[in-house]
Amino acid sequence: MLKILITLALGILILHYPNLIPQTLADDQVLGTAVTSPEPVLEAPQPIHTTSRFETKLVDVKIKIPRQIVKKDDPDLEIDNDTIAQEGKDGLRTETYTVLYYEGQEYSRELTTVAIDPPQDQIVNHGTKIVWRTIDTADGQITYWRKLHVWATQYDSHCLGCDNTTAIGMQQGKGVVAVDPSVIKLRSKLYIPGYGQAVAGDVGGAIQGNMIDVGFPDAHTSGWYSHYVDVYLE
Repeated sequence: MLKILITLALGILILHYPNLIPQTLADDQVLGTAVTSPEPVLEAPQPIHTTSRFETKLVDVKIKIPRQIVKKDDPDLEIDNDTIAQEGKDGLRTETYTVLYYEGQEYSRELTTVAIDPPQDQIVNHGTKIVWRTIDTADGQITYWRKLHVWATQYDSHCLGCDNTTAIGMQQGKGVVAVDPSVIKLRSKLYIPGYGQAVAGDVGGAIQGNMIDVGFPDAHTSGWYSHYVDVYLE
């Protein structure tokens, strides 16, 4: 009975003086009703800004493809004369890579594409026509069909690897010269200013290209010194 009176008294106080009693007590304990808490107010989502330390770029690597030189014999052009029939051009290979950088330093690369601009051959007409000419020399007039500018050294049978017999079986000495057979054929006759008539009768490991080695019985007393000279093939 006492509990009922206290409850009725509290109810009257709530009705007339609601501010005197705590809200939770008034709602839950006195009135006996459940009160739902208000929904929280959510702030609007804010954008998140991030900065990647990786960067990707496309990088082109260009590689030159040299043109080839193709020589064609021309019987209407004098021997050793060359003319360019087609200039040609170098080609180009372009490799495109996807390059990944980390903090400005290359981290990895992957070949993406390859593009090729093919080269064009250079065509050279090489003369093969024989034209005979004459020239006056200190040893008289000679007739020749080819003139070559060569580096001429001297040797004798006492040099390393040498003996008295040449590559084609001739006696080594004055009048026999060593040649590169791809330039001057063995057994060819030639005239060498300051030396005289000679036969291409020997070869040497150091004699390559436009070089000759003129023979003497004794190279040390020959008076010959190495120098460039025009030689004439007869």
